[in-house]
Amino acid sequence: MRRLFIAGTALFTFAAVPALAASPQRMADKDFARLSKDGQKAFADIVQAQQALGNNQNGQAQSLINDAQVRLTKAAKDNRAFLKAQDAMQPAPSHAAPKRAVITGVEVRWLPIGGEYAVTEALAPEKQTALTQANTHLKTGDTKLVNQDLQVVGTDIQYVVALAPLEMVSGDINRASVFMDGGDAKMATEALQNALDSVLFVSDSVVVTAQPATAPPHTTSHKKS
Repeated sequence: MRRLFIAGTALFTFAAVPALAASPQRMADKDFARLSKDGQKAFADIVQAQQALGNNQNGQAQSLINDAQVRLTKAAKDNRAFLKAQDAMQPAPSHAAPKRAVITGVEVRWLPIGGEYAVTEALAPEKQTALTQANTHLKTGDTKLVNQDLQVVGTDIQYVVALAPLEMVSGDINRASVFMDGGDAKMATEALQNALDSVLFVSDSVVVTAQPATAPPHTTSHKKS
């Protein structure tokens, strides 16, 4: 399964900040705050439910599907979802287009379900390790450690975001629940896969350059996607 991320092209912008001693921490805090926690947990439930079905643990899968339904209902009210047409957003070059796209030109509600930092250049091993650690710490919300990791990376950092079409995915999970009630684990698995195949990866519109804390005043640069 593809990795899951958060935030969107031209949807979020970082304010210019005077010195990078504070900016990576400030950036990480804001990036994590953009995540729909319930949306993130719902997708974790979906992945785990698929795994449970593959292991013939249908009772556990049903419980996870039920939790995903509850989480998505809560996520619809957490002010993280936004309305936009899929073709109005620029997909991230590092990811393929969703296998299951929404109708062209139709605005739908997108839920930010995960985020990851990426770079466009090759990194030395220690910097690649720091970038990997930053993404691990971002997922757990440990933004202080994200700050430390990004200082080590010390290069242009782009934020890549995973967006889920809320209503479409909610329908997939509801269908999976109905299939489970009818004892059809195969169709339930397919419904869960449909939800995962709907995730759109986009690039944030801002690239932030991470530098040592002693660097002179620096502002973020804006790039059009």
